[in-house]
Amino acid sequence: MEYENDDTWRRSSSPKTEIRCHKIPKMSTTTAVIVLGLAVLSCLLGYCVLSETLPYESKTLRLVIIFFRHGARTPVISYKSDPFKNYQWPDGLGSLTNTGKLQMYELGKKYRSYYANFIPEEYFDKDVYIRSSDASRCMMSAYTFLAGLYPPSERQMWHPEIPWQPIPVHSLPKHLDNLVAATKTCNLHKAMYNELLAEANADPKYAELFDYLSKHTNQSMRSVLEVDFLYSTLASQQEARLKLPEWTKNVFPHKMRDPFMLSLALLSYNETIQKFHTGPILGEIKQQLLENVNNTNVDRSLYIYSGHDVNVVSLWRALGFHELLEPEYGSSIVIELHQEVEQENFFIRLFYRNNTKVEVPMELKLPYCDDPCTYNRFVQHLDTLIPQDWEAECQNTSH
Repeated sequence: MEYENDDTWRRSSSPKTEIRCHKIPKMSTTTAVIVLGLAVLSCLLGYCVLSETLPYESKTLRLVIIFFRHGARTPVISYKSDPFKNYQWPDGLGSLTNTGKLQMYELGKKYRSYYANFIPEEYFDKDVYIRSSDASRCMMSAYTFLAGLYPPSERQMWHPEIPWQPIPVHSLPKHLDNLVAATKTCNLHKAMYNELLAEANADPKYAELFDYLSKHTNQSMRSVLEVDFLYSTLASQQEARLKLPEWTKNVFPHKMRDPFMLSLALLSYNETIQKFHTGPILGEIKQQLLENVNNTNVDRSLYIYSGHDVNVVSLWRALGFHELLEPEYGSSIVIELHQEVEQENFFIRLFYRNNTKVEVPMELKLPYCDDPCTYNRFVQHLDTLIPQDWEAECQNTSH
């Protein structure tokens, strides 16, 4: 895997190098014009090539919100016939691997490079706020991402041999988190999800796959959720370069991908269920946008969230996209708030990276918005999915 050195585009605080001029040999006027023309053409071509990797230039950008999936991890669970069920994973099940740490560090560097003209070079507490799922792999992904995003300046170096600085990452315990991991119990969401899951499991197009997987795993595989877990386990083992059993070649990854992606989508499958699963974080995003628009918190220009694949899918669907999605390790969704200063108009731009190797993120066009999507129209969409009283609407409280 290749990792580009983004230092080329980082602002430099070092003294300017003295430029020495040399005499140009005499040449005919025609030759000089040709040489000059070629030089200009070369520069233009060079700019065209480099413009895709130069720091993102925007005079209208006001706020950036980044939500990413953690980096590569070890399997979370095994299965009965798993030849590697007794494999000793060095850091345990569900842990961030060294590859995953490097992925997230490189992703942080890429965002540092991409937003070099927006994010200050030095970390300062008032500028950025980071929230993570309480899962260790998500917390570690946040820390390694920040190591790439905010390398310490000379002033911030606190140890001569450690080019890293501690940056706070906030989280809630799993049973209280309805924002990032969305793992806090919501009774109504649970009931809706179980209905959708039962409907998906009864789809006859999966019957043959369920039979095949049940036979070869020596356990019941009658649910897209069970396929989801198996798919993730096989993918993690493959990532670790373990030789998968021969039987997997007939179904993994191609035949298992659709039920895997459907399983991820079921938690936020329609607008009704999105209100309970994704609504709370949409409410937080709306508040962050509002504070910037109203100039009540203009210092904080960057919010970062570290979650799981299912959370990336949930945000993707809640923002209006219905295609099934397989977010790779380190995939990220970015919401940008812009302001046309002269017209005093605010608008939203949305971007997606499906993995950490992507240099320039793909811009998404919101299906319910003109281009550009105005701030007011974007907030109108969010309002349809934000609960007024999440606990009460979830039927978590008794009356």
